[in-house]
Amino acid sequence: MSLRLRTETALDLTLQGTVGSFGVGRGDDRSLRVKYLLTHVGLNFSSASNDKLLTALAPVREIFDFKSLDFDEIMQRDIDDARVSAELVPYLLDESSKDMIKLFPPIVVVVMPIQQGRVQPDNFYPEVVEEKLAPDSDHDHSRLVIRSGAIGNEVFQFEQPIIDDQPLAHDLVRLRLNTHRTRLIIVDGQHRAMALLAIYRNLKDQWSDERRAPFKEYYSAWTKSYIERFNLTDINLPVLLCTVPELDEKYGGDFDMKRAARSIFLTLNKTARQVSDSRNKLLDDNDLISALMRRTLSHIKAKDERSSRALRIVNVELDQDGSRQRIQTPVAITGVPHIYYMIEHMMLDNGESVKGVKPRSGTFYNRTRLDDMLTRLEGRDLLGAATADAIRRNLFSSDAAEKLGQAFDKLYGAYIIGMLEKFEPINRHNEAVIEIGEQLEREHDRQLKPILLEGQGIGRVFEAHRTNLRQKLQSGYFRTDVPEIEASARRLDATAARITDAVARLHEERASRFFNNLNDKRVIRDGDDIEQKAVDLCNRMYDDIFSTVAFQTAIVCGFLGLVEKAELRLKRGEFSGAGDIIRNDAFDEYIGQLNGFFVPRTVAKLKNLIRVFRGEPTEEGQLAPIRPSTHTFREVVFRAEMQPDQWPKYRYLLLELWRPAHMALAAVVNEERAECRREVFSALHDHYETSYCKNFAKLKDELTSGERKEVFEQTLAPYNELLRNLGAEPLNRDAMHEAFSKVPATAATDLNTDSDLAELDDEP
Repeated sequence: MSLRLRTETALDLTLQGTVGSFGVGRGDDRSLRVKYLLTHVGLNFSSASNDKLLTALAPVREIFDFKSLDFDEIMQRDIDDARVSAELVPYLLDESSKDMIKLFPPIVVVVMPIQQGRVQPDNFYPEVVEEKLAPDSDHDHSRLVIRSGAIGNEVFQFEQPIIDDQPLAHDLVRLRLNTHRTRLIIVDGQHRAMALLAIYRNLKDQWSDERRAPFKEYYSAWTKSYIERFNLTDINLPVLLCTVPELDEKYGGDFDMKRAARSIFLTLNKTARQVSDSRNKLLDDNDLISALMRRTLSHIKAKDERSSRALRIVNVELDQDGSRQRIQTPVAITGVPHIYYMIEHMMLDNGESVKGVKPRSGTFYNRTRLDDMLTRLEGRDLLGAATADAIRRNLFSSDAAEKLGQAFDKLYGAYIIGMLEKFEPINRHNEAVIEIGEQLEREHDRQLKPILLEGQGIGRVFEAHRTNLRQKLQSGYFRTDVPEIEASARRLDATAARITDAVARLHEERASRFFNNLNDKRVIRDGDDIEQKAVDLCNRMYDDIFSTVAFQTAIVCGFLGLVEKAELRLKRGEFSGAGDIIRNDAFDEYIGQLNGFFVPRTVAKLKNLIRVFRGEPTEEGQLAPIRPSTHTFREVVFRAEMQPDQWPKYRYLLLELWRPAHMALAAVVNEERAECRREVFSALHDHYETSYCKNFAKLKDELTSGERKEVFEQTLAPYNELLRNLGAEPLNRDAMHEAFSKVPATAATDLNTDSDLAELDDEP
């Protein structure tokens, strides 16, 4: 008698349901088939699969260590635990309809392979095979089996009964999983899933894991005794478990499992209101600008404590609330919209989008041809003529994106990172964030550090939850366990106070570092502590200027745009004897000159900075109070709201500070500065002339020569005062006379009328 040995399967979770498929990708012949099982999960623990699936199911924040993921592997938004606790858990535990079945749309999960021996997403499944198996002792019918991995080391396996030579799409279809080689990534419905998981964990007391513990407090109001009052066996939520069998180790196309997961997410959420514009930009695999942005963010995320600079990914706000651009997270200094906007301009500007101080023109989101990008990145040499002619912003291969991306990193992306590292006001913010993080680490505060440093928008979620719980207590919503819930509310209040204190410490640390170069710190200190007025002044500078899309774009795109012009003129042979422009050297010189103004070393220069952006200090030897003046940047250059497309106004300001050593670059900068001055003076003169005529009830044509001279002097004085505070030479009177007579007054003030501009404001 022969001994029959059978390899034991590694598949330890079996689910039954209905099988189906749909396509993801670009909608052409390269799209991929997603094969899914539709099943359900609930709180009926007589079914072993429920317990096993709820144990395996978790949001991404609990599955993977954020620090260990490449930026390209970050797939979704943070969870709004406040909304889950305030809206979704009560829906499942609705006392008024506790005997009714509760229903959500399906939770969509991707069965993600992980690297062997590591909790890290893998790009592909082990080899997927498809075979028909005859009936055996365990099965009385034939089966179609689709399996990834060799028996004994499988990742997943579909089993479909075959009746009349046709595999069934329902009735006894099984999906079997190896929970040690896969992770169940929720790509849609993570809030719905979290509602169920919160109930399950409160029942089973499963919050002790280090990655779960920071979020336990959000759900503490739903006590075990309260939950057990309900008929939990009727709570069943549909779950769609997705696999992409084509993406195995034999696949030779452009996709991988991470891109497939993002594609599924965007397919389901592209038009959903709750998905922010930032998140859509972040995840879009069909936009080459998004791909280049992710490369830049990946380089930032790769920085760690060994970096000589303080920039970290926490300083980038990845998911902003709604479509507004103002930074909302206290530790962030820039955001996805900032970097996307810069890259979009760098790559798609046709050389005509920025002229003088007029707002940037053109609808960039409509620009799909990449002629300007290919020229800048020498794309025809990199890709070949045929590929370069066919590529579009929304139609490109992974190979083309990689080749162009490498050139972009060196020629353009490096300057975004360089600005965030080397421009001292931003660098000092980043240093302050690291210092506060180290303080929280020393204090072993498991709540504050995640809220401030380990998630995007968690602070907003926390405050929303605290407010909602207070409202429920005041309205008498809770009828049992009220003392425990009130204690939870007091803990939340205490945490909120600590958050406020930590943010205040961050602002004080940042201000202290910002003013660190001052030769006389008595004006910003009260004994050993920094004065609150100095902190407030610093906060206004960061909120209104340093962290805005317009200002950061002006620094980077203003520099690169003029370097490109100078390089083109050098190529034409206009500057005999001038060598090539070394971009890195020119950038360091440029940033150094900006730092000389924006991080003042003397009290006098600090007051000049205040005069340019805030107003006139009114007390000798003091920074505050500050009275309004007519010679600030906003009064002289632009008096309206500083929307992103108005960044050429800031570019002009920086031109007054920039004195390049290279002959060609200096010539281009001087010419551009002179043109900007003429436009600004013309617009300012028109403003004063209009005000004068209104005050004296006159038409402009009725003004006498003396009155015209008076208006001219009214215009010249504040402009020259602004230049004096910037350390620049005064205006040429003859050139300014010519300016307001020949340059249209609207040149400096025309607003971009693009329909989408209203959603891109830097300021509230």
